[in-house]
This record gives sequence, C-alpha cells and structure tokens, in this order.
Amino acid sequence: MTGRLAGKAIAITGAESGLGRAMALRAASEGALIAAAGLDAQGLDETVASMSNFEGTGIAIPTDVTDPAALQAMIDGTVGAFGRLDGTIANAGAFITATNFQDWDPADWHRVLAVNLTGVFMTLQAAARVLIEQGEGGSLLATGSSTAIRPVPNALPYVASKGGVHQLMRALAVELAPHNIRVNTIVPGMARTPPVEDTEGYIETGLKMVPMNAVVEPEEIAALVAFALSDEAPHMTGTLLKVDGGRTSA
Repeated sequence: MTGRLAGKAIAITGAESGLGRAMALRAASEGALIAAAGLDAQGLDETVASMSNFEGTGIAIPTDVTDPAALQAMIDGTVGAFGRLDGTIANAGAFITATNFQDWDPADWHRVLAVNLTGVFMTLQAAARVLIEQGEGGSLLATGSSTAIRPVPNALPYVASKGGVHQLMRALAVELAPHNIRVNTIVPGMARTPPVEDTEGYIETGLKMVPMNAVVEPEEIAALVAFALSDEAPHMTGTLLKVDGGRTSA
C-alpha cells in the first residue's frame, strides 16, 4: 500500500450512508482499513462493497451507538480484524423533524442527545482506551455542526447536542494531548445528506444563510477528514474543521 492512510485501521460510525460512507470510501481509497459501523446492516454492506476497487479494504460491524457494550464490541472487532486501531470517527447522528420549543417531547430530546452526544462520548472513550494502551498516538474525530455555532430555530435537541460535541472535543483534545492523540471536530454546513434532502424546504431555506449559496458535497468533507487522519497534520488538535460555505462567518 502506498496511500497516505496505508495500513491505518479506522473505525467509523454512521458509515452506512451520507457523510459516513463518503469518509469511509475516501479513507479506503487512500489505503485505510475501515470498520464501517452503524444500524443499517444493508447500508454497511453496500459501503464495504464499494471499496472493492480501492487500495484499502473494510468490514461491516452493525452497531448501536447508544449501547456501550455494542461500541466496545465494535472497537474490539476492529482491532481483531486489523491488529490495531489508528483512528475513530464518531459520525453517527440523529435528526428529528423540527418543531417549536414548547412542543418538543422530552423523549425526543433524550433520544437525540443519546445518539449525538452520549454516543460520541462512548465511541471515543472506547477508542481512546485502545490508543492509549498502544502508546503510538492516533486521531479521533467527531461530526459537529455549523448549527452549533450559528443556531437555527426549531431544532433545539440537535443544536444543543452538537454544541455539546464541540465542547467535548475541545476538552478531550487537551486531555489526550500527552498521549499524542489528536482530537478534531468536523463542522459541515449545508451538506448533501439524506436528512437534509429528505426534509422539505430545508435546503432552500438553509442556503439563505450560506454566503457561497452552495450545498457541500460529502466528498469534499471526506477529503478534509482524510487529511486529519493522516500523518500530515501531526500537531493539529482541538480544531473545528469547517466546510460550510461561509455559513458560520456571516
């Protein structure tokens, strides 16, 4: 293998579609060994099958990120398949159709935070234990959101959960720096993902807040993620990796 991620074992949650699939395919194209994790087993199989012509390869591990035992099994499965772990991307997320603050069901609030914030915490905790034990550093990434910086109305659980992810990753970057483990947050803007495309009027309304007036393709975000996973950024940590068309700058 000759790619800049050659031989690196990377676990990615939410890899069955959207951003997670794009990240997995880009990393595999650069030689990475991918553990594709998520709830949709068929989607995971399709992601792995799409790697057949790439330098890297992958395995599918159905995983519920709200279940700590399942997350530990996913990390253990990655190490078992590839002999090590070099990085993990906590990308799995939940988005519920928007409603007014006064109408939110507390059960929906808890569900979104369980996936988007607690799930990220548990995913990276399981990965960090392995990276610390290996003693060779590594890279941890999580998917945040431009809405955590520039909020939108009627999406409070999502906005709050992603804001929590941003702060979690900042604190984690400081804590894990002595172990040479880099911790960075992916901050997509209006990205072309299934939840965005499936929500009527979301793109048309959202683009009004994007100076470049463009939807970000998952592949562009995946290219930045590949750089963050590589050895080309040995001291980049605690960073918000924004790909948002200027949304958070306006």
